[in-house]
Parts: sequence; structure tokens; C-alpha cells
Amino acid sequence: MQYQAVVRKFGPAHEVVGIERTPLPTLRRDQVRVRLLARSINPSDIITISGAYAGRTTLPFIPGFEAFGVVEACGEAVYGLAPGTRVLPVRSAGGWQEFKDTDPSWCLRVPDALSDFEAATSYVNPMTAWLMLHNKIGLRPGMRIAVNAAASSIGSILIGLANAVGVEPVAIVRSEESRQRLHGRLETVIIDREDSDLTAGLVGRHGLDAVLDCVGGPRASVLADALKPGGHFVHYGLLSGQSIPNSFWSSHPDITFSFCHLREWVHSETMDNVQRAYSDVAAQIAANVIATEVREVFPLEQIGEALQAALPFRIGGKVLLASGGARLVL
Repeated sequence: MQYQAVVRKFGPAHEVVGIERTPLPTLRRDQVRVRLLARSINPSDIITISGAYAGRTTLPFIPGFEAFGVVEACGEAVYGLAPGTRVLPVRSAGGWQEFKDTDPSWCLRVPDALSDFEAATSYVNPMTAWLMLHNKIGLRPGMRIAVNAAASSIGSILIGLANAVGVEPVAIVRSEESRQRLHGRLETVIIDREDSDLTAGLVGRHGLDAVLDCVGGPRASVLADALKPGGHFVHYGLLSGQSIPNSFWSSHPDITFSFCHLREWVHSETMDNVQRAYSDVAAQIAANVIATEVREVFPLEQIGEALQAALPFRIGGKVLLASGGARLVL
């Protein structure tokens, strides 16, 4: 038997996610069974549970795109992946349960240098940040970039990865509290309030090579105004709850615009390439170049309390769901 967090109807996560006790199925000969030890609660999970992607999500389902565990058993046709191997099973949801049966080729190998909780936060945000910086904009020394929601978990990772190659981003935040979180890390931190003039704050920075936007809404146009011709605007989130206005594209014909969705990239790439990228990210975590703050940890069975604690995501730190035996520190 195992605990599973199950969604049987779309809606607010803390209202529609329930814990169920179910028997373990027979392990298929071509799959591995991963005993999951630690899982992150991410915005992408909450958005999926809300029904935003109802057209590609079949009810009922088990949420959780980011979960770490250890191979518990292997089907008889599985080779090259032994019980005890530390892995991140990716390419599908299903992390909010005690065991996950999956294709062995979809399991990223996790180095021993990462603790279990580091491993459980090493995929969604760090890999998205890596993808934007290295695949989307081709980060290199001397580039000038801006990052909004810069005090968020992924904002901190973007700053760390950029700093590692000698680039110091312009950080955009929404409050003095967020600015203080970045105190000492960056020279330029701009507070973007509802009644503030973000354009004035960016004066002198026209000619940015890239903007990394996870807020959306009308402020996107202001950020795009600071790009040089041919500059890259990467959009990867919608924290404002507002779409980028249609006028954005007609008023910025000379910039390069792209969306960034980790899931689409993982599904289109070979797993060898995904593993290489993940190994690079894991090495940066092990070297303390980037880190994810863990705010609270709940047992999987307390999923309702964990979901309430996780919101809003603008508050610093991740909320994790853990199982017995998870290793916090090395």
C-alpha cells in the first residue's frame, strides 16, 4: 500500500487535492519503481491542478513534476539502472506519491554530493534557469540582462548562474523586503511598485541584451523598451495573473521573443542531452554557486497544510513534501 495525493476535479489546490491509500500495482518488466523521498510544490503544479491545462490533463491524476527518490526495484527487462540508484523521474507528473513506476530512461541520475532536499529542488527551477540562460539567450561575459521577480527562488538561481560567468543582472522586485533579500548580491535592484515609473528606473540601461520575464502583464512592454534592437525577451511565467497585451508585439517589432517551457524542451530533447544539462546544474548546486531555500517541510499525508503554506509563491523558500528517511544534509 502507498499514499497518493490525487486530483479528481480541477480547482484550488488546497480544496481538490486529497490523500488516498492505494495498493501498489505489479511492476512492469520494462519499468523501475522509485521510492520517492522528497518533493517540491511548484507553481506549475498548482496551475495544472487549477485546470489551466485541462485539455492535456486527464482526471484523475497525481500531481508533482519535481520529486527525488531511490530506485526500489527493476523490471526483468531493465538494464543499466540498479536498485539504490538516486534518481529524479522526469517527463511526467506523479511525484506526490510514495512510489512511482516509470521508464528507466526518464530517470536522471542524481550525484551523491546533493542532499535529498537539494535533489528535490534541483530540477524545475535550476533547469529552467539553465535553459533560458544557455539555450535561449546564449549567456556570455559582457552581456547585460534584466530579471524580474528577482527575489524569488528561480530569480536567485538566475542571478547565481549569471554571476558564475561574470554577468550581473539588473534585478527587478516588487517590495522593499524583496530588495533587502538581494542586499549585497547586486549593484542594481529596482523596486517596481504599482504607482512607480519602471521606465524611469531603467533609464540608462537601454541596450539590454535580454530580459527574463516571469510576471507578464502590461509591465512586459516597459521591460521590452529597454532592449537593444534584436535583444531577446524570454517569457516563462505569469505571476501577475495578466497576459502580455496584444499591443506588445506590434510595438516591439525589432526584438526576439520566445517562451520557455522546461517540459516542452525535455520532451523534445534526447535524455542524454537532458542528463548532461542536469549534471551541469547539479555541479553548480554542489559547488554552492546556486541554492534553493527550503522554507517548510511536511509529510506527504499533510498535503492540505503544505499547499496552504506554499502560497503565495512570492514568499521566499520552497515548501517540500517528505517521506521517512529523507536526508536533509550530507
